[in-house]
Amino acid sequence: MAVVGIAGAVLVTGDSGGGHLAANRAQLRKACDGTLPYRDLERLVRDERPGELAQHGTVLAPGQQSRSLLDCSLSWGDGHGVTVHAEALVSDVPQPVRTRDLLEPAGGHGTFVAPGTTGQYGKWGAWLVADCLGGLGGRVRPTTDLYVTARVTDGTDGADGADGADGTDGATAASGKPGRATALLGFRTAVHVANALTKAQHCGSGPLMTPTAVLDTDETHGAPGRGLRKCEWIDGSSLPGVASGTWTTLGDLQESTGLSACAGEWDAEKNAGERPRPKEWQITEVDAASWSGVLGRSAYNSYEREGHVPGWGAQQDKRPSEADAGSDTRQEDRVSAYSGRPQLALWARSVCGGRTTYHRVAVFPEIRLEDGETAVISGKDRARLSTAARTVLDRYLDAEDGWPASADCRDTTVLGEVEQWH
Repeated sequence: MAVVGIAGAVLVTGDSGGGHLAANRAQLRKACDGTLPYRDLERLVRDERPGELAQHGTVLAPGQQSRSLLDCSLSWGDGHGVTVHAEALVSDVPQPVRTRDLLEPAGGHGTFVAPGTTGQYGKWGAWLVADCLGGLGGRVRPTTDLYVTARVTDGTDGADGADGADGTDGATAASGKPGRATALLGFRTAVHVANALTKAQHCGSGPLMTPTAVLDTDETHGAPGRGLRKCEWIDGSSLPGVASGTWTTLGDLQESTGLSACAGEWDAEKNAGERPRPKEWQITEVDAASWSGVLGRSAYNSYEREGHVPGWGAQQDKRPSEADAGSDTRQEDRVSAYSGRPQLALWARSVCGGRTTYHRVAVFPEIRLEDGETAVISGKDRARLSTAARTVLDRYLDAEDGWPASADCRDTTVLGEVEQWH
């Protein structure tokens, strides 16, 4: 039996019973408009039954009005198969890309990233975002952003697609996190599909680099994001306005041209016996992130849905200039334990690598509140937070080894502050 996808339909002929290896390999070469990486996936092809292929999308039927450039699934039974999806984005990236999503993906449980690829391994497999400066066809609205997902299963998965158990070549079934080899195969497939599509669409940009390794972002696996060079600007001894002492830094590992994130915190363990505990309202944590193009729009919209962009909440009637570091006119404010970890964020916009880019930095003061308690921040302490936030932004943008410098960011406009404790 052979199965062929025709504009969304599945055609089935013949019967099963073995002897299908050659036909299945030939099918793999042509499936999904020939976009799949044959050499990477060949080992998954089975002989016992014919492959089952379902596919549709505008690259297969150009006259279609579909949100998908390509939706394709190829299976050889017993958990062996590949599923890919590609679409021209006209709205936000359908993945979380806020600062903490980059630094602590999967809710802090960790996932895999492929350095040099803008994306992560998520619920539906490896995902990535790529540019198509020449424009992508198949949608009414023009777009230059390609989104691709790829999920490869090798027979070790359970019925729900979660792998085995050890986080090396198996995975944690409860979280759905794949093994390292499975994640790498997913990324390589996604990159191969993206490169095939951008070439066919005459995007005018070079191919993405095919990843040769993935990194586990879970800190229990060696904390690979600690002490990155791009985050060295976060230093308690040279960053004015923050608690003095030893700081520990964390950065995302994507090595992307489209986004980056760094965070630092005052290290209580390393400072024990050396430095006094910071006083209330002293800054003990900072973070900074940047997003370009569609990623910038997606991140900003994500924060906006929570009311965490300039122009919302208690700050809605204030202009950025009112956050002047020397202001003595600020009134005291109340901070509730129910507002989460209080932070003051500062937003800016630049042009980086020719693309509109949003930057967001945040400073987190030391505050100790029990459930139901409320603290009072004085006008002077509030002004100090503003001073520190602006200092952090300037230091981040000017850091020689930081992402903004590598992305050649310029023409920066400060957009305003957000008090994230209301």
